[in-house]
Amino acid sequence: MIIPSLVSDREISPKTLEQNLVGWAKQNRSFLRLYSSKLPVANIKRSPLTGEITNPDAARRYIETCRELGFITKLRKVQISKIGRVISIIPERDNPFELSIGKLFIILKRLLEKDYDVLKTIHKILLRGEADEIDFFRRELQRILSKKIEMAAQMNDFYLIDKLKKSLKSIQSWESAERYYRENIKAPRLEWMLDLQFLAFWNKRSNTFRLMDNLDVFFEKEVMSYEWLQDIYPYVFSKFYSGVFKKKMGHWPNLSPKEKIGILENLLNNSMQMFKTVTDLDRISADEFFEYSLASLIQNNDIAAGLSDLEKDLTNFVASGELKFRYVKTVSKADRGYILRI
Repeated sequence: MIIPSLVSDREISPKTLEQNLVGWAKQNRSFLRLYSSKLPVANIKRSPLTGEITNPDAARRYIETCRELGFITKLRKVQISKIGRVISIIPERDNPFELSIGKLFIILKRLLEKDYDVLKTIHKILLRGEADEIDFFRRELQRILSKKIEMAAQMNDFYLIDKLKKSLKSIQSWESAERYYRENIKAPRLEWMLDLQFLAFWNKRSNTFRLMDNLDVFFEKEVMSYEWLQDIYPYVFSKFYSGVFKKKMGHWPNLSPKEKIGILENLLNNSMQMFKTVTDLDRISADEFFEYSLASLIQNNDIAAGLSDLEKDLTNFVASGELKFRYVKTVSKADRGYILRI
C-alpha cells in the first residue's frame, strides 16, 4: 500500500500521482517478482506478473481502489486521508509488496467496511463451487441489498436508501455481464484474498481454489456493523493470523492498569510526534490516534484491543491525571474529536 506514502502531506495532481506510481513500480519490479514467486499460485505459462503497474491506466485502477477504501481523497487534487496517514506510518516489511501485519490489519478492516457484501458473496461462491456464478452473485447481492434497504427505511435514512437502490439497479445493467463479472468483480477480490493470505492455493490453469481454514470467521455476519469492526474484529484478526505472531497474543482487558498506562503513554507520545501539524504541535486527531494504536498494538506489542476498551481506559486515565493529556470527544462516529498534551 504505497500510494498514501507517494501522496504524503501534500496536494498532488492525479496525473503526477499516476506517473510517480508507474515509476515506483518500475524501480521495485524485482521485489514484485520475488513476492509473486512465493505466492501459492500455479500460473499460466508466460502470463504477466499479477499486480504489475506498467502504464498510467493500470496505475489509475490502483489509485481508484485506494480512494474507494478511503486512504486518499480525490477532487481536483489528490490528498492523503487520516487513515491513509496512519497506514503510511505503520512500518513496512523489507519487500514493500509483502504486507506487514499492521498494514494487513488496517487494509482488511477497510475492505470489510467498504466491500463486505461482495467479499462475503465471492467467499460463498468459492466455498460452494457454484455452477452459475453470475446468477448466484446477482441473486445474493440483491437479497443483501434489499435487506439493507429495509433496515435503512426503519431508520429513515433516505440518503442510504437511494444509494442502495442505485447499487441494486446497477447489478442488472452490466454490459457483457460475464466479462464484467470476471474482470471487475471476481479477479480483483481474488488478488486481494491472495495478499490477505485467504487462499491456501490458486491454480490459475484449472481455475480452482483452496481456501484457508477458518476463513468463515470474517463472514459470519449477515450485515457488517460498525461495532463489530471496532470491538470484535481485532480479536478475530489476531486469532486467524495467530501463526504470524512471535508469541501468544495478549488481550488488552487482561493487562494491569500499570501496563495499560505505560503503553498508552508511549502510543500518545509517538502519535504526537508522527501526527502533529505545523499549526497544532500538541494536538492530534483522535481518529488517527486510535487507528494507529490498534494497528501498532497488533504489530509491535502482540496485543489485540477493541476500540471501546482502549477509549474507555484513555478517558479514565486522563480524568485521573495519570496521563497528562486531554481527550476532547465528539458524538460523531465520523470524527471522534482530538487529543491535547497538557
